[in-house]
Amino acid sequence: MYHPLIWLLWLVAAVVPALATRNPLYLIILLLTIAVVYMALGTRSPLAISWGLFVRAGLLLWGATFVFDALTAHYGATVLLSLPRQWPVIGGPITLEAVVFGATSGLALVTLLLVFATFNALVDHYRLLRLLPPSLYQVGVVASIAMTFVPSTAASLKDIREAQTVRGHRFRGMRDLLPLFVPLVTGGLERAIQLAEAMEARGFSRVVTPTKDALWLRKLALTVAMLACGLGLFGYSYWRSGRWPSLALLAAGLALLLFTLHRMGRGTGRTRYRRELWRRRDTLVGLASGAVLATFLALLMLWPEALAYPIYPRVTWPPFEPLVGLVLLPLIAPALVAGSRPARSAGSAFNRGRKRQWDSVSRGGER
Repeated sequence: MYHPLIWLLWLVAAVVPALATRNPLYLIILLLTIAVVYMALGTRSPLAISWGLFVRAGLLLWGATFVFDALTAHYGATVLLSLPRQWPVIGGPITLEAVVFGATSGLALVTLLLVFATFNALVDHYRLLRLLPPSLYQVGVVASIAMTFVPSTAASLKDIREAQTVRGHRFRGMRDLLPLFVPLVTGGLERAIQLAEAMEARGFSRVVTPTKDALWLRKLALTVAMLACGLGLFGYSYWRSGRWPSLALLAAGLALLLFTLHRMGRGTGRTRYRRELWRRRDTLVGLASGAVLATFLALLMLWPEALAYPIYPRVTWPPFEPLVGLVLLPLIAPALVAGSRPARSAGSAFNRGRKRQWDSVSRGGER
């Protein structure tokens, strides 16, 4: 539906608030915007089944974080109960502040997990893979396989369970999981072998080996770029009076890294059969996501108190800045813009692309 770069920008714009704040009010607003986008667009995706798995995994993670922080963080002024101090790790006072800290940390983790779940259900991973620089094609293939592992496994699990149910199998306990587990593992191994054979048949990872001097220069440039990025991040984090020089060093390191990767990619051939189209709705969603991202980055640098939620030494009601809450609302732009124009199916788009290619080939043959 949208350009893959737009979904990447939307992902970054949603991840930054989830990482920047522990205020539950802002996190709830972010969760609601994510849910709106998923309900409007994600339910029609073939990977929609994975969203429910991510929700259950997030709730389990939330509960584990909540209990762990409540039992191990023995700080705060409001004591709820006390465990014997001779108990290792968990012995001591259980405070309301530790409970609230665990709840907010778990909520942030759930929000971050659901952001990636929504992105995974909405983006076309193969279109996203084609946008990677040629020098990172190996990393792109690995990342694409990793992102599709959970959705493909969930779809296989659903198919196997339906097939076993049709055959009269009923799941009543742990012993009944063997007819489900064995074909799931076998099918995963078969898909992995088929993928490896297909990649080998298509000549994956066969590139022109550079000369020894060129290889040495590339390694040196990558080392210098990564060192500059690391020093820039370190200076920005621990040297308050020199943040702008640290940011300049970080920008120089990133520029050198991108330039080196671009030069490395020139030796890798790539065939493009279709070009990605950029539409007006992509521009609207990109502007909305970019505004959210730029605003939160500005808040982190200029007004970090607006995103903070101090819990210790005594818990209070979380503060709420209307500006920060309103800034999160443009993240529902993918749902609003898509509703103004009916989405065309991927199959029809593919058929239209094939027809255009055939027409161009026919006209070339006539000339």
